[in-house]
Amino acid sequence: MLLRKMLRDMHRGKMQFVSIFLMSFLGVFIFTGIGGEWYGLKMASDDFYRDTNLADVWLYGQGFSRKDAEAVKAVGGVTEVEPRLSVKTVGEQFDNKPVIALIVIRDNTISKPERIRGVAFSTAEDGVWLSDRFAEAKGLQPGDSLTLSYEGTTLTKIIKGTVMSPESVYSSGNGDLSPNFGNFGYAYLPANSLPHEGELPATELLVDTKRTDDAALEKEIADALGGKYSVYLPRTSLESYAQFQNEIKQHQAMGSVLPIAFLAIALLTILTTMTRMVSIQRIQIGTLKAIGFSKRSILLHYVSYGFWLSLIGSLLGALLGPLTLPRLFYPSMSAFYTLPRWEPAQSPLFYGMALMTVLVSTLTTYFACRELLQGTTAEALRPKAPLPVKRGWLEKAAVWGKVGFNTRWNIRDMSRSRIRSLMAVVGVLSCMALLVCAFGMRDSMNDVKTWQYDEINRFTAQLTVEEKATPEQIAAVQTAVSGEAIMESPVELRVKGVKSSGLASITDQVTLLGATDPSRNEMKLPADGISISYKLAKKLNVRMGDEIEWHLYGQEKWNTAKIAAIYRTPVAQGITMSRAFYEQQGSDFRPTALLTAEQVDRAYLGIASVWSKSDLIDGWDQMTDSINIMVVLLIFFAVLLAIVVLYNLGLLSFTEKERELATLKVIGFSSRWIRGLLLTQNIWLSVLGILLGIPAGIGLLALMIHTAGDSFDMMIVIQGKTYLLSILLTLIVSVTVNRMFSRKIRSVDMVGSLKGVD
Repeated sequence: MLLRKMLRDMHRGKMQFVSIFLMSFLGVFIFTGIGGEWYGLKMASDDFYRDTNLADVWLYGQGFSRKDAEAVKAVGGVTEVEPRLSVKTVGEQFDNKPVIALIVIRDNTISKPERIRGVAFSTAEDGVWLSDRFAEAKGLQPGDSLTLSYEGTTLTKIIKGTVMSPESVYSSGNGDLSPNFGNFGYAYLPANSLPHEGELPATELLVDTKRTDDAALEKEIADALGGKYSVYLPRTSLESYAQFQNEIKQHQAMGSVLPIAFLAIALLTILTTMTRMVSIQRIQIGTLKAIGFSKRSILLHYVSYGFWLSLIGSLLGALLGPLTLPRLFYPSMSAFYTLPRWEPAQSPLFYGMALMTVLVSTLTTYFACRELLQGTTAEALRPKAPLPVKRGWLEKAAVWGKVGFNTRWNIRDMSRSRIRSLMAVVGVLSCMALLVCAFGMRDSMNDVKTWQYDEINRFTAQLTVEEKATPEQIAAVQTAVSGEAIMESPVELRVKGVKSSGLASITDQVTLLGATDPSRNEMKLPADGISISYKLAKKLNVRMGDEIEWHLYGQEKWNTAKIAAIYRTPVAQGITMSRAFYEQQGSDFRPTALLTAEQVDRAYLGIASVWSKSDLIDGWDQMTDSINIMVVLLIFFAVLLAIVVLYNLGLLSFTEKERELATLKVIGFSSRWIRGLLLTQNIWLSVLGILLGIPAGIGLLALMIHTAGDSFDMMIVIQGKTYLLSILLTLIVSVTVNRMFSRKIRSVDMVGSLKGVD
């Protein structure tokens, strides 16, 4: 009987109960959907790293021997060391002469390539194993031949198979700003397949270790090698690993913030709906008591409303979320990252979220009903005595006599229904915050594009210099295009024992690269000393005048210099210096790129690639596709949340005030005037929610930007039109929903509403 009663009650108040279901569903749906996406990426990458035994530390240098590897292996906590040779070669059989990083190994124990097609990698066979994405871009299959050249030496090998490297989940090279799998690849070659005499000199030592104290471990390794290395790179500093982990963290932050808003709205909806229902059904509760139902069974009956709705919504959300939302992100992400599989994953945390939603919803229902179910049967069968009306401080003020009936009525109504009014404010606040965050993210990303490609990059084309290009070839191209030379290289920095990595830019009287100070004002970098980017300076806790140690990758010598300036750049955090200062440190300047203000539409000897400004901007737009998907999702869920909440509140408000509305109609107020009365309150609450939602949206945007990683420095930029658009969209949703339910005023049954209780 109680089950049939629950179903009838749900049918009568279907919109309120549907809103409880939707809020529970959407909260868990978003949490598990975006969670399934990032958790699937985490599980796939973790499995990939574990199965291939990704190295914990990379040591770069020249001429590492087996003896050096054994010396490192003797360090406490080191479990395995593998030497290998890595050189950049050119694919001679292709017109675009792609760069292929050739990795020559004798052992295959650390950072092992994973087979995709063909036979698995073996150090006993003669052949080459090519990166699968490069092979796919070039239409190569196992059994085809591959011709590589390096410093005048040509090597032709049969492709035994295609592989994926755990070190190249994200890989970009040969002057590409984003991965271009037809322009850059990698290949594995067994040491026995390379013609050489004696021991193969290694350029890298891959280290497996159980230790996490990088500073102490590096010191012990440095002592073991006698300083015979140029770069110590822990896994967390590997570009491929760090960038992918930052991507996961950003999606994790998004998936954790949104469900909070939906869960909060669900709880408020349950609280208001169930409180109102139990209050209205006093006579039914008294009747149930009178015919023998215990207080416990009646309480469980009403608690089951919130339990079943939240249970069904949460389970559906937990099941459907991981099956749908990840499919929106994976296509754009797979264009930049390389993983063996792209599948969402289920985490026990997701079902924990569903369980928490059900538990909190049930407890909220319990507390909403418990107090109202107390008392005797006789008390329950009598109409509830109206609460005493207390005059608020505003009603005692002199201004109260000067305000109109509309204002007085709405103030009194909101003071009597504080929870409902709070819920309306929270709903509008959540909608506004999500819209400000979404549109603000778009504005901030567009600002980065303007900052990087208009204010800093003033060139028309960028020509990437081949590694084997001669000085004569570089000089000829520079003259032909009126180019300005720059040298870019990964750099390692050290301040008081704390290390970090970044990008070093050495400029030779360059005018086509601008610079901005921490406040985004144009500045000129000094020719003497080094300049450091703002975000990297904050990370290392240094200021102008402090000393910093640095060296480029491949150079064992550490240089010391004072920080002459701090500049700000959105990408590529690092240091900048002039050619003259760089050469004063005893190093040779070798351009890696030429910048020109001219259009370049032909190929030159010694140039690997040519990038126009439009190419660079297109690459940026492709990189931000996943962010744009998040923006669209934010806008969609923000509008959906506002519609569900406000429509539910409108119906709730209408049923609560039906007697008052009927009284207004009886004494002569028109339906149109009463609709305006309700609209006034709606606008008041919407404006308050909007005002509170603006700072909340800015805070949410700041949280999203904070997860962008160490290499990305994005400022919070929200244009005035963004605020106007967010406010306008929120008000449109609010007013539209108000008009939808206020039409019911025409159908108010004045006789039935004013009829006293028999």
